[in-house]
Amino acid sequence: MIDYSKWKEAYLTVTNLLLDPNNPRIPDSGENLSQRDLLADLLANDKVYELAKSIVENGYYPVESLIIVKEGKNKYVVEGNRRLAALKLLLSPEAAPDEAWERRFRALAKRIDPNAIRKVKVIHAPSREAAAPVIMSKHTRSQIESWSPLMQAKFYRNLVDRGLSVDDIVDQYNLNISEITDVLQRYTMYSIACALDLPEDIAKKVQNPRDFPITNLERLYKNPKVNRFLGITFDENKNLIGLIEVNEFKKGYTKIVSDITTGKVHSRTLNTTAEMDEYLKSFGDQRPDLSKKGRFTAAELLKVAAKRKPIPKTGAAKKKPKSRPKPRALIPSSFSCNVNNQRINDVFAELKKLPVSQYPNAVGLMFRSLLEMSLGYYLERTGHLYKMRRLEKERRKSRKQNLPRDWHPTLYEMLKYIVNDDANLIKNGNLLKVLRKLIVQKNELLSIDSLNLFVHNQHFYPNEDILRNFWQQLEGLFQIILVEPDENEEAG
Repeated sequence: MIDYSKWKEAYLTVTNLLLDPNNPRIPDSGENLSQRDLLADLLANDKVYELAKSIVENGYYPVESLIIVKEGKNKYVVEGNRRLAALKLLLSPEAAPDEAWERRFRALAKRIDPNAIRKVKVIHAPSREAAAPVIMSKHTRSQIESWSPLMQAKFYRNLVDRGLSVDDIVDQYNLNISEITDVLQRYTMYSIACALDLPEDIAKKVQNPRDFPITNLERLYKNPKVNRFLGITFDENKNLIGLIEVNEFKKGYTKIVSDITTGKVHSRTLNTTAEMDEYLKSFGDQRPDLSKKGRFTAAELLKVAAKRKPIPKTGAAKKKPKSRPKPRALIPSSFSCNVNNQRINDVFAELKKLPVSQYPNAVGLMFRSLLEMSLGYYLERTGHLYKMRRLEKERRKSRKQNLPRDWHPTLYEMLKYIVNDDANLIKNGNLLKVLRKLIVQKNELLSIDSLNLFVHNQHFYPNEDILRNFWQQLEGLFQIILVEPDENEEAG
C-alpha cells in the first residue's frame, strides 16, 4: 500500500511547471511536442478557456493540488494539465497559439490579480507509477473532466512502456487481468488504425483520440467472424497475431476504419448476423486474400509504420504559427519576465518597448544590464552566488588576500560559472556551446567583450543586426533566468 502521507507538498511558481508530453489527453504525434504545442492542443480540445474563465470568476481552488514528478531538473505535472494550461495562459496570454486566443486571454487576465495564481500548491509524487492510482481515480469520477476510453488505454500503455508488466498493474492498481488486457488490446488496434495509409481528412479524425468512436471499432475486432475475415487472431493475452500477408490485412482494416470514421458503420448498422455478413460482402477489391499466408505481430506492423512520416497533430497544435513581421523591439512580445524583482521587471518592460532600429545604443546598454542583473538575481536566489563567493574567498585566502565585503562577480565570471559542469545549471547542450563560445571568443562581434564595449567604449556602436544576433544567442539563457526560481532550487 502506498503511503501518500510521505508525499511532499509545496507552493511552486506556475512558470516553473511543465505540461506533460505523456498526458493521455494528447494524441500520439510521432514527434516530441514542445510546451507551446502541448498548450495549443489542450486549448483547442479540452475546454481550457472555459476553465480559465471559471478561475477568473470563482477563484483558483487550492483543494485540488497539482501532482508533479521531477525528472532531472524538470517538474512535469502528471495530474492537472488543463489547470496548468489555464493558469499559464492567464499569466502569459502571449503564449496562446494565435492572436484571436491571445486577445481573449488578455481580456480574462485583466480581471484577475496575477499574484493570486502565480504560485500553486503541488504534491511531489515519487514517480509516475506511484501517481498512477491517484490519476486514474480522478478521471473515473464524474465531477472531474473524464478521459475517453482511448485516453485511459494510453495511460495503461504508458505504464507498460515504462517497464510494468500486466501482473504488476493488476497487483498495484486493484484491477482484474481482463480489464488490463482489454485496454491494451484497444490501444494496440487503435495505434494500428492511426498507422494506416488513410486520406488526410480521415487520418486527422482517426488520430484524435477524443473523438474517434473506438467502441464501434472494438465491436468489430472482437467479433470472431471479422477476425477470420481479416486473417488475424489474438493470443491468450489479446496480442494481435497476423495469419496472412500484412498488406492483405491492411486492405480490409483500412476499409473498416474508414467506414467507422465517415459514419458508414456505427452502432446501429451491424446489430445482426445478417447485417454483418452483408457488410463483409461489400468489401470488393478491399477484401483480404486469405490464401496469401503470412505472419506478423502488432509490434512489427507498428515498427514499420513508425519509419513513415509523423502523424499529423490535431486541433490548434497542427497549425504552424504564421510568421509575424520582425518585431520593433529586441525582445519578442511573446517573451515574458516572471521574477519577483521590480527593477528587473522595469528594465525588461522598457526594453520590450524601445524600437531597436531607432535606439540601438539605449537598447544595447539596457540589454547588457538586463543580462547582468537577471543572471546575478538568479544565482543569488538559487544559492549559487553564495557558493561563488565562498570559492572566491578560498582562492584569495590561498594568496593571502582578503575578499571585500561588497564583492560581486562580474558578468564574465557569472557566465563562466554557469557553463561549468560542476554548476549543473544548463541542461541544453546547444545552449552550453553557444555560451562557451561567447566567453572564449575574444575581439569577436558576438562575444562578452562586445557586450562590455556597449557600456565602456565610446567608439563602439551597436547596430540592430548585432543586437538581434545577441538576442538569438542568449534567448535560451533568458528563458531560464527570467523565471523566479522555486525556494527548493538551491546550489548543491
